[in-house]
Amino acid sequence: MSLERLREHRKIWAAKPALQDVYAVWFRAILAHAAAGARVVEIGAGPGLFRDWARTHRPDLRWIATDLLPASWNDVAADATALPLRSGCVDLVLGLDVLHHLADPRALFAEAARVTVAAGRLVLVEPWITPLSYPIYRLAHEEGCTLGVDPWRPFGSGASKDAFEGDQAIPWKIVRSTADAEWHGLGLDRPAVTPLNGFGCLSTLGFRRASLLPRRMAGPLLWGDRLLAPLSRWTGLRALIAWDRRSDGGPGR
Repeated sequence: MSLERLREHRKIWAAKPALQDVYAVWFRAILAHAAAGARVVEIGAGPGLFRDWARTHRPDLRWIATDLLPASWNDVAADATALPLRSGCVDLVLGLDVLHHLADPRALFAEAARVTVAAGRLVLVEPWITPLSYPIYRLAHEEGCTLGVDPWRPFGSGASKDAFEGDQAIPWKIVRSTADAEWHGLGLDRPAVTPLNGFGCLSTLGFRRASLLPRRMAGPLLWGDRLLAPLSRWTGLRALIAWDRRSDGGPGR
């Protein structure tokens, strides 16, 4: 991972309004979980796009943007699994496309439980496996998509990896294979999962300079995503995943 790559993402973002429209749907979905004036910690902030958007659309939030790599547009350089925050100091930990890049997901969940208040929440938008998304992720995406991945050690024990390396199946496998008791041991309740269609994002080609989606077509495609929401269990490419912190405190205390 490098600052140059993050700067490139910021340039592409500025040049692709349709991509901004697509991501705004996910930003709003995450921030629907943020009460007015909430204390928010963003993990894996990367190019700082979510914070920039939130400053305009949710200026009431007290936002700390964190990322592993120091960058002038973020607030704190910190590992999402070892945040320099006192216990129980924030209302919401959130992120977009973070979990499926982590070598030690368990540490993230324990840390989110530690830093949030008793009624706090961890909310992520991540890739999700459905009959439609699997062949796309498996055959046409630069990251891996391994249905048999070990969700707690997805890159091997003690593996060193680039921060951008990921496996799209990790969030799905974690939710699918983790029992309630294990979540409780991490200080969280079982997550609520809402699959999300992403045909608009697919058409933008993401953070590539090319795009198949002129901005004038973003609205109709996003409308189509909403129209097909009842089918997202089979057609979704992403999911909104929300964990409540257990009110009994759990190990995070």
